[in-house]
Amino acid sequence: MKAISPMIAVVLLIAFTIGVGGLVSLFVTGLTTTSTGITGNQSEALTRCAGAWLNIYSVTSNKVLVHNPNSQTITGIDVIAGSGEVAADAIASLAPGATASATWTVGSNTSVTVRGMCQTLVTVEGKCTNKDECWDV
Repeated sequence: MKAISPMIAVVLLIAFTIGVGGLVSLFVTGLTTTSTGITGNQSEALTRCAGAWLNIYSVTSNKVLVHNPNSQTITGIDVIAGSGEVAADAIASLAPGATASATWTVGSNTSVTVRGMCQTLVTVEGKCTNKDECWDV
């Protein structure tokens, strides 16, 4: 039985090494491109939502009036009483400059918080206590 010549063995070894290197290079390039794209999208959303908040205009014994002063739509807005209870009447979304109301019961609560999401990444909120001008109870 004859072995392959050393020169052919070296050529095969070099070809194998170059092939594996090429596959690793393709994998790393794809991974980096994907990671960069995801990070870029999140950074853009964070920048757009920087400083976003919700303004509570008025709190009465049964209603909370909320305004979105931002340039981004706020979604999934919950009205949370000072006791931690979430009002059943949530606000689905508020477009930029829009105002909406939610039904709630003051009871013994002395504060209310409204909390929503900007760009599905950034939590924004507004708060009103019984010591603030927005408290009309």
